[in-house]
Amino acid sequence: MGETRDHLGRPVVAVTGYGMISSLGQGVTDSWAGLIAGRSGIKPISRFPTQNMRTTIAGAIDYLWQDGDTAMDITMRAGILAAEEAIADANIGSPGDFPGPLFAAMPPAEMEWPYRKKIYRDAPAVGTDAYDRMIAAARKTNDDDAYHHTLLGFIAAGIAEKIGTRGAPISLTTACASGATAIQLGAEAVRRGWV
Repeated sequence: MGETRDHLGRPVVAVTGYGMISSLGQGVTDSWAGLIAGRSGIKPISRFPTQNMRTTIAGAIDYLWQDGDTAMDITMRAGILAAEEAIADANIGSPGDFPGPLFAAMPPAEMEWPYRKKIYRDAPAVGTDAYDRMIAAARKTNDDDAYHHTLLGFIAAGIAEKIGTRGAPISLTTACASGATAIQLGAEAVRRGWV
């Protein structure tokens, strides 16, 4: 039995497992049920104050939020849950041992406010400029947790470690096209026989 080819003669690649985290629920089943029931996942923002903000609603995944989380933490947690669901649905590999690489779409990485506030609090007063004060503190202390949380590869590395992918995880950030870019790179890896 030969492999199926597309109109350009390339092997056809198919999605064999789905995983989803959305503002409608955790998992494909809950998200789909909310969608076909006509529920909206858009709600007033409750995780932080919104007074004086133009936007006060969002499609949030607050049900995954834990005290002390940063956006990077919740993004990694969502990625792990979605990946585990997709792997189980595809029935490829086993928990903690996925026989392929990881191409992950990433949000922009930057130092989040909890870390900025900590640096500011820990910094000696240096003139009147808050930025100068934070730079002085950053030079004096090496906050390993803050450093790792601001790396672009932080989320993908955490997901890869949890699901046991092969090779270094690839972190992609191409704005709104990040997800599509990750899917295309995964498809190309399969098509070229790399995985």
